[in-house]
Amino acid sequence: MRALVWPAMVYSGKIAGENFNPQQVQNGLFEGYLLERVMRHLFTGPSSALCADSESVGTRPCNARLHNMMEVEAENIAYGVIQSRFAIGSRDKWKEEDGNYNYRSAYYRVISTIRDAPDPNWAKALHEHWNLYV
Repeated sequence: MRALVWPAMVYSGKIAGENFNPQQVQNGLFEGYLLERVMRHLFTGPSSALCADSESVGTRPCNARLHNMMEVEAENIAYGVIQSRFAIGSRDKWKEEDGNYNYRSAYYRVISTIRDAPDPNWAKALHEHWNLYV
């Protein structure tokens, strides 16, 4: 798989890609189950990654507060996608490529997909989703 193909795990649904619609590829894009857990881990901490939305089990301030991250940006989503893909990849050490998959290309593609979205309402809704979720 090349970075030009979105992995199923970036689409919404508890089963990777279950809500993918080839007629509307942006629906559910960057809202996948694994991605949501990774983003929660990054923003709030590892103890909250698998918790229900209303649960809080941390004993210290969340990562976002510690690093003054008040809103989720396209770069944060891209970083979450890369971390998610790396977690399910075949490498045990970081390398820019995993077979045909280039992490750098994928990172910048996520950012440009969000920033240059043909439907600005989709990008706005995506940011709202993440800012409410994490």
